[in-house]
Amino acid sequence: MKQLKRVLTIIFVIFDIILITGGYDQHSRMYRWIGHPLADIMTSIANFVGGTNGIGWAIIIITAVLRLILLPFFLNQQKASTINQIKMQQLKPEIDKLQAITRKAGTQQEQQQASMAMMSLYRENNVSLTGGISFLTMAMQVPVFSGLYSAILHSPSLRDATFFGFNLNQSQIVFSVIAGLIYLAQAWLMAKHLPEEQRKASSAMMYISPIMIFAFSMYASGAIGLYFIVGGIFLLFQSAINHLQRPAMEEKVSKEFKVEKTAEDLLQSAAKKVPVTQPNSDVNEEQDDHTTPTNNKHGRNSGKQNRNQNKDN
Repeated sequence: MKQLKRVLTIIFVIFDIILITGGYDQHSRMYRWIGHPLADIMTSIANFVGGTNGIGWAIIIITAVLRLILLPFFLNQQKASTINQIKMQQLKPEIDKLQAITRKAGTQQEQQQASMAMMSLYRENNVSLTGGISFLTMAMQVPVFSGLYSAILHSPSLRDATFFGFNLNQSQIVFSVIAGLIYLAQAWLMAKHLPEEQRKASSAMMYISPIMIFAFSMYASGAIGLYFIVGGIFLLFQSAINHLQRPAMEEKVSKEFKVEKTAEDLLQSAAKKVPVTQPNSDVNEEQDDHTTPTNNKHGRNSGKQNRNQNKDN
C-alpha cells in the first residue's frame, strides 16, 4: 500500500509540474486539458439551471462537487495531522531534553550525537516530521482547483455573467470580505487546539492565508471570489469536524501511544555511533611524527662528524 501511494504521488507531482509550467493563458496545457472541459461543464450546468444567475450557480455547484469528491482525502489527512500533533505533545518532554542538550553541547561530536538522537526520537516513536501531511492529497488537488481557476478565468460565458446583481467578470469587495472572514474563522478554529507557546509562535503564519485570500479576491474577478467563498465554507466544515473529533482522538492517543525510546536511551545509542575523539592524543601523535625525523637527522649528523674526526687522526 505504501509503495502504491509513493508511485501515485510521483505520478501526480510530475503531472502537476507539466501543467503548471505551461502557464495559465487560454493556450496553456492547464486550460486545454482541464480548464476548457470544466468550462463546458459549467456552461451546461448554467443552461440547465437557467436565469441570469445560472453561471454563478454553476460555479457553486461544480466547486461543491469537486470538494465533496476530495473531502474524504482532506478529512483523512486532517485526522492524521491532528493525531501526529497530539503525539508530538506527548513526546514534548523528551524533545525538550534533547533540545537542552543541543544548546549545551560544547563540541561538534556532542551536537551530532544530539541531532542523531532527535531524529531517532521521532522515528522510533512513530511521529512524523512532516506533521502527518499527505503529499498525495496535496498533489491531487493542484490540477483540480488550478483547472477550475483557469476555467473561471477564461470562460467566454463569464464575460456578461452576474450573480444576484454582482458582475462576475469584475472584482467584488463584498465577495472578498466574505471569503476573508470565512478563512479567518477557519484559522481561528484550527489555532484553538495548539499549545499556548506554539500558538504564539505560529499565529502570524496562520492568519497569512485569510489575508492573502482577501487580497487576491480584491484584484481577481467576482467569479474567483465566489469560488473562494464556496471553498472556504467546505474548509470551515472540515475544521469543525476535526474540532468535534479532537477529544476522541486525544483519548485514543493517550491510551495507545507510549514512548518506546527515551532521550537517554537514544543518546547512548548515538554515542556509540559517533564517539567523541580525544584531541590531546592527536596533538601528541602529531608531535611524535615531527620529532622523530629531527632525532634521526641529528643522529646522522653525529655519525658524519665521527667519521671525519677518524680521517683527520
